[in-house]
Amino acid sequence: MDPSKKAGEIWQWLPVFKVVAETQHLPTAAKQLHVSASAISRTIRLIEEALGQELFVRSSRRLILNGAGERLLAATRRSTNSLEQGLREVFDQSFSGPYRVSSLGVLTDGFVLPSLLDLQAEHPGLVPHMTTRLASEANQSLISGLLEVAFYYDPTTLPGIRCESLGELTNSIYCGRGHPLFGKRRVETQELLEHPFSVAAIGDRGTPMDSWPVDLPRKVGFQILMLSTNLRVSLSGSFVTVLPDAVASPHAEAGELWRLSPDLIPNTQVYAAFREEDSDQGVTQALVANLRERIARAPARRRRRP
Repeated sequence: MDPSKKAGEIWQWLPVFKVVAETQHLPTAAKQLHVSASAISRTIRLIEEALGQELFVRSSRRLILNGAGERLLAATRRSTNSLEQGLREVFDQSFSGPYRVSSLGVLTDGFVLPSLLDLQAEHPGLVPHMTTRLASEANQSLISGLLEVAFYYDPTTLPGIRCESLGELTNSIYCGRGHPLFGKRRVETQELLEHPFSVAAIGDRGTPMDSWPVDLPRKVGFQILMLSTNLRVSLSGSFVTVLPDAVASPHAEAGELWRLSPDLIPNTQVYAAFREEDSDQGVTQALVANLRERIARAPARRRRRP
């Protein structure tokens, strides 16, 4: 089978397929497309005959995408997104419409949100859709055309996905006022480990997302998912926490948090991922550049004087 020939054969029917695949319900698709359900059904049959395989599992009430249908839907979404962006460039229009972004942890509020606000000021028609997904989930959504760009901590080498380093963020161990270690200039590792920690969720690599060394056991007194939650826990003085210095520094300067020695936590590498075909997309490149600049300016850990 010649893929380019088949693409030309089914191209005119793909908009109908996309609506049916996304609704998986003929009456709903017919209402959106303003045509009869029988006409849509014939179009889907023409696509399946051209490809030589079925795209849906048919039940009495719904059409459920099978594996081949899922792959065609992902390809159709990517093509539609690229075509829409290309038309904006042809007509020299600023970017408008939904722009789907995923990020994690400190990246979300500390970097992605302000960068998106800057971008929206330049493109008033932009409608950011922000979500939180682990790297593996975000990569699949990029491939499927459900995201334009994702920001996370684990690089990928997936075909069709371009992954760029944005820099790194430093992390330190903190406690809040009222904690027994607050204000202590020197804390040895053994003394630190006598106190329970509030611990972040486990990431894609099977290790804690706060970058705690896997070969150093610690007491877990609290477990959280959101970084903002761990900040509040730390401020309470109830537990020791690992926090990005970009988040904790303002509170440390205000005397609300205390950075503890020793320096056990490695730096966190930060990445942006997007589809290869969107490498020249102006809005994505502007957002990535904005984040890279913000990360370079972020508060970082400074070594204590002996």
